[in-house]
Amino acid sequence: MIIESIELKNYRNYQELHMEFNQGTNILYGDNAQGKTNILEAVYVCCTSKSHKSAKDRDIIRFDQDESHIKLQVRKNNVPYRLDMHLKKNKPKGIAINGIPIRKASELFGIVNVIFFLLRI
Repeated sequence: MIIESIELKNYRNYQELHMEFNQGTNILYGDNAQGKTNILEAVYVCCTSKSHKSAKDRDIIRFDQDESHIKLQVRKNNVPYRLDMHLKKNKPKGIAINGIPIRKASELFGIVNVIFFLLRI
């Protein structure tokens, strides 16, 4: 499984972000509070429909915005998948796999296997 790219719109501190990933190891680095963990969280949210730190979708939508989008391009067993997640402050989230809306978040499981491990020092 390879995560090829991610696009964020109005996600936490990102107004817009498009990031392509290497097939090998990727290292996110930068100063504190620049959004490194937000990128990792967005991958996790898009793969599981839940945040590791916020129970409510409105908490991860950029300040003063009503909605947020996450698009994740992945490849598993040489098959491409596009995961789209649309978060709204006062409505249920919308999730689609390859442009087809899904009814249950459990339909995401198995496409991208993620484990989020956070160490706070």
